[in-house]
Amino acid sequence: MRGKVACLVAFAVSMAFVEAAVVVYLREIVGEGPIFPMKEIPPALLAVEVGREAATIVMLVSVAILSVRGGLRRMGAFLLTFAVWDIFYYLWLFVTIGWPAGIGDWDVLFLIPLPWVGPVWSVLLLCAGMIVFSSLFLRAPEEARFSPGTWGWASGIGGMAVIVATYILEWRKIGYGAQIPTDFSALPFFLGVALLFASGYITFRNALASAG
Repeated sequence: MRGKVACLVAFAVSMAFVEAAVVVYLREIVGEGPIFPMKEIPPALLAVEVGREAATIVMLVSVAILSVRGGLRRMGAFLLTFAVWDIFYYLWLFVTIGWPAGIGDWDVLFLIPLPWVGPVWSVLLLCAGMIVFSSLFLRAPEEARFSPGTWGWASGIGGMAVIVATYILEWRKIGYGAQIPTDFSALPFFLGVALLFASGYITFRNALASAG
């Protein structure tokens, strides 16, 4: 398992560099300077960028499925690669263009279905949680299933919905070419984080029970 984890980390770190390189090129095309106020991306380029983001998720899921056996371990592999990819994405950006200057900087996080906007620290907090649960899931027996159950699914979907809604509403506040984001809606964000942690705990408990 250590060798597989090392390969997953190496994949995620490399993928993060590719992602950072794409952003560097985008900044050259759209125009350098501060991210906010947000600039509109040309429709054709926006379609390509949305497709690239969707392809990124497909890649992470595929690698997780191919790397290990067992539903819970595969979820652990996905969480690990996702977290390492996101963390190193910001590290590579800092190395290449000197941004972000700190974890308090805001970023455009995702574009599906609408732009997500939030501070870097919020992303890193989510990544830390993913790493915690990935370490638990990857240590589980191979026969342990990914079985959140009713409460696990409810809290997991609810937590993701609250976090995504928080990020999208932050974008709604500023729009394109209007304002610079300032105050982050931390209360609903932390509620979403708590729901995700509850879902992870329930899922891990159910998986161990299913493994006997």
